[in-house]
Amino acid sequence: MLPVIVILAFVITFALATSFFFFFVETPLARKKMMTRLSALQEVHARGEDLPDVLRREMLSDMPFLNNLLATAPGIRDLKLLLEQAAINMQIGTFVLICIGLMLLGLVFALFLGLPIYLAVAVAAIGAAIPFIVATVMRQRRFDKFEEQFPEAMDLLGRAVRAGHAFTTGFELIGKELPDPVGQEFRTAFQQQSLGLPLKDALGNLAVRMPLPDIRIFVSSLQIQRESGGNLGEILDTMSEIVRERFKLRRQIRIYTAEGRLSMYFLTAIPIVAFLGLSIFQPGYLAPMLTDHRGHIGLAVAVILQVIGYIVISRIIKIKV
Repeated sequence: MLPVIVILAFVITFALATSFFFFFVETPLARKKMMTRLSALQEVHARGEDLPDVLRREMLSDMPFLNNLLATAPGIRDLKLLLEQAAINMQIGTFVLICIGLMLLGLVFALFLGLPIYLAVAVAAIGAAIPFIVATVMRQRRFDKFEEQFPEAMDLLGRAVRAGHAFTTGFELIGKELPDPVGQEFRTAFQQQSLGLPLKDALGNLAVRMPLPDIRIFVSSLQIQRESGGNLGEILDTMSEIVRERFKLRRQIRIYTAEGRLSMYFLTAIPIVAFLGLSIFQPGYLAPMLTDHRGHIGLAVAVILQVIGYIVISRIIKIKV
């Protein structure tokens, strides 16, 4: 128990020291820097000059050290896009700190249970991956909801165009009339275009934030129509009908593959439930597997095979439309 006590004491001391430094040193310093930047912005605005690039740089964290570290780290742009697509209103620095905290918590918990070092590292890796899994699930749910609302957005855009409104005004109407996420995304595209970004780039950013086949087809159709001409209202009506039929077909496929998904869930859950049941009612039965290194190897192989089986079944029942 001595190593566990030492690690716990180190983690607690480090957390207290970090909290003290953040609240009593970094926070006042960051507040002072923010007031300095606001004063600089007011002076620049009063002179009518353009904002310098340093003032346009987005803060990745309120802690200057972490902000500078993340600014040079690889993969930050992809992480930022993930949080934006999942509609998680959180700084990247906060997200990274949550991952580190869960990783340390998993490592301490595994060492407290007396697990071998490689299993402790695996538990720590799982703890660090939990925020990414949650963000990925939230992003997928947001994508699904966007696809469900997208035909209504195209209908509203088509009605606005036929009524004589400008094409960009239709984006504004969608942002005001329709709920999120489709309203939020079109509202963002309209704001970018209003601030001077070319419409082509604003539509491209929309396709980056929502990397869906329907959005890519929508953006491509609008670009072709703007270059070659045509009846935009008729194009939008046709696309709306195609997207609705495609969405209906996907729902039917989910019904047909429901048995496969249920089998996947049961085959994945049965070993876990059996392991937990034996641990509660017959703890001595699993003692050799938890204490002997051959049992550890067997558990690792079982977990790997379970993951492979889950991936294979999910690939089988996933049908692209």
